[in-house]
Parts: sequence; C-alpha cells; structure tokens
Amino acid sequence: MILLPYTDSNIQLIQDFIDETVKRVSNGVMISFTGKAQNELQELNLEYDITPDDVEFAILNLKVENYYRGIDPSGRADFNVCAFCTNVGTANIEIYLKYGLESNGLQVLIFSNHPPEFPMDAPFRT
Repeated sequence: MILLPYTDSNIQLIQDFIDETVKRVSNGVMISFTGKAQNELQELNLEYDITPDDVEFAILNLKVENYYRGIDPSGRADFNVCAFCTNVGTANIEIYLKYGLESNGLQVLIFSNHPPEFPMDAPFRT
C-alpha cells in the first residue's frame, strides 16, 4: 500500500474517506467481512472477546491520526482501500484494520482486522 505524505490535502483526503464511511454506515449500510477478515475476527473473538460490533465501533471512531497506509484501489479496482492502526474492544487491543469503500456502490468491506505483525507508525499523528 502507498504511504501518503503528510500534507493538508492528504489529511483532507483521509478525513473524507472516514466521513464517507460514517455516512454509509449511518445510512444503514452493513459492514461486511471478507473470508480472511472473518477468520481473523473469530481469532480476536476467541482471544479477546472482540465482536463485529466492536470492529464497527472502532471504524466509526477512526481519526486521521489512526491512518497507516492507503488509499489504494483494490485488486479489481472496485474498492478504495485504506489501512488504519486502532484499538478495539474492552481489552483495548491494537489492530491493523484495512477496509475498503466500494467505488461504484455503497459497500464497506473489511479486508483485515488483526493484531499488527510489526510496530505500526501513524504518519499523521501529531
């Protein structure tokens, strides 16, 4: 995934991505999980009691400061994909959260949601 440099226009780009996510979910769009993300969620649930509602809450409370990488087109270019570093659940577990917004539709699709495999920097954190 690309790493956007810290500029006012990129900060606004990420904020627009977050705002569009909140708008879609507020309008009733359900957050979906890929098979891989569903398996990761099951592991989070077994280990930390993390639920889909916890992941949705984390998504709806993202800040630009949580930005990690993206915004990239998905493999088929049907989603704009962005990755964040955020905490989730009552255990406040840090996760790598990568999801996409459907380009020509309304779907919100989670591609990854798991504890990071390496330390994650947050380039927009001030």
